[in-house]
Amino acid sequence: MYNTLVDIDRDGNVFLQDNSIALMPKLWAVYKNRKMGSKMIKWIVSIYDYKSPYRRLPLDERKSRVSYSIFNKEKNPKENDDLVLEAIEEYIKLQYDPLIDQYNAMCEKAYEIANVFRGMTPTKDNIEDLNGLMKKMQEAATSRDKIKELILKDMESETKISGTGSEDFSIFEQDQRMKGK
Repeated sequence: MYNTLVDIDRDGNVFLQDNSIALMPKLWAVYKNRKMGSKMIKWIVSIYDYKSPYRRLPLDERKSRVSYSIFNKEKNPKENDDLVLEAIEEYIKLQYDPLIDQYNAMCEKAYEIANVFRGMTPTKDNIEDLNGLMKKMQEAATSRDKIKELILKDMESETKISGTGSEDFSIFEQDQRMKGK
């Protein structure tokens, strides 16, 4: 079972998981801040969560769309607040998975390549280039799908939080161990 740090229901309400609160003191501080609260958590999660529907978009576009959706502004007015930046870093560390990170990077690049392809006008002179690009896009999609299969297989087989009972520690656990030394 995959460890969930934050849940957002259909109405957009944010629920921090009780068992994970101790792992997220900065995120909890944002949540409790009366000038930030649930809306800021929703903003952070919508932009940085691996399961976010916005995740396939480039970061700047994600920030713009989510800010407009939540705050009715193109930019989040508190996006560069120190506490928000610390909460973002904390959230990213806690959910980090190298396969998902690789998959998301591939999706972002696929989006950018598709925009380039979409902007190309077919001519007699570039038809071979267009066909070559289509083939390369298909190869990239196949590679991305293989990584997605690995991620889904990993999610199905995961039964405990990384680091318990083994020498494989998550980035957060490694960071905490280094601070303890």
